[in-house]
Amino acid sequence: MTSGRWMLALGLAVCGFWMVGAYNRIVGLRAAIADAWSQVDALLARREAALAALMQLLWEPWPAGRPMLDALAAARQQVQTSAQAVRQRPTRAALVASLAAAENALGATIARLLNQVEGEPDLSTRDEVAAHLLALFELGPQLLEARQRFNQSSTAYNGAIHQFPTNLLAPVFRFEPAGSF
Repeated sequence: MTSGRWMLALGLAVCGFWMVGAYNRIVGLRAAIADAWSQVDALLARREAALAALMQLLWEPWPAGRPMLDALAAARQQVQTSAQAVRQRPTRAALVASLAAAENALGATIARLLNQVEGEPDLSTRDEVAAHLLALFELGPQLLEARQRFNQSSTAYNGAIHQFPTNLLAPVFRFEPAGSF
């Protein structure tokens, strides 16, 4: 074998090893997004349980608040639908953007509900209602931290698929940018 062929074979081997390494790195970063999403998803489920229990407690003693509770139920449903879609594909930017919009709407609805409940002394002083409100407040920072980890994972993945020379490999294997939440 001539030295030219050896150099070509060596070059192809180096290129092949690089491709395998780059592919595995991107796959690992994509798996980190799924792992970070599972933490967010678990906290969303806990918040959903706290909201469901709070709504059940408020439904009977607060007939004047039923329109607000209906709005909360609709916002919760939108978050659940969006979260289910993200659960299937946590790296899809459009699905994550839809969830972020639903989360913003739910957050605004929860804030309005809390303001109205605080204005109702009979409701805000009930131990059960106070316990569920406290649970919601405690979940807020935890959810924010989990969302930040998810966004950091997405940023690392997006950086990897946009860096040269990996950006040449990303379209070949259909690695698409991930969304932030």
